[in-house]
Amino acid sequence: MSRPSLSPRSRAGAVRLGVVALVAIAVLAVVVSYPFVLRDVGDEASKSESLSFSDREIAGGNGIVVDQTVVYAARALIPEDESYHVAVAPDYAGGTDLTRDHVASYFRYFLMPRRPVEGAAWIVCYGCDITEYGDRAEVLWRLDEDISIVRVAQ
Repeated sequence: MSRPSLSPRSRAGAVRLGVVALVAIAVLAVVVSYPFVLRDVGDEASKSESLSFSDREIAGGNGIVVDQTVVYAARALIPEDESYHVAVAPDYAGGTDLTRDHVASYFRYFLMPRRPVEGAAWIVCYGCDITEYGDRAEVLWRLDEDISIVRVAQ
């Protein structure tokens, strides 16, 4: 026994009906979810509004750099056309679990266009022994957390 087939006109009508049903479902989904999405966006905006400018600018670095003032001091002291180096002592215990392994990468981002270069005259020092740089090293900025910005005369 053969199956009855739909005429081309009937197929077109079924396709139209399917498209109308899908559009109706999509519109209903948007209408139902819109207030929730809008409320979430408002909540997120309120959270951002409560942050200070420095919290917004430093963002994820807040969990890495120990103190925001060190990145601002480095940006203020190190000229844009100079290179710098971030030195972290192997036994440095400050900051978070992320500080030791990621602070140099964060400074790379934050201090652009300054270039990180091993052996540079400018050093952002996290717990390092400044005496290893000799008499030519001058501490230009220091934080209680054993963080300093050093310039080594060339």
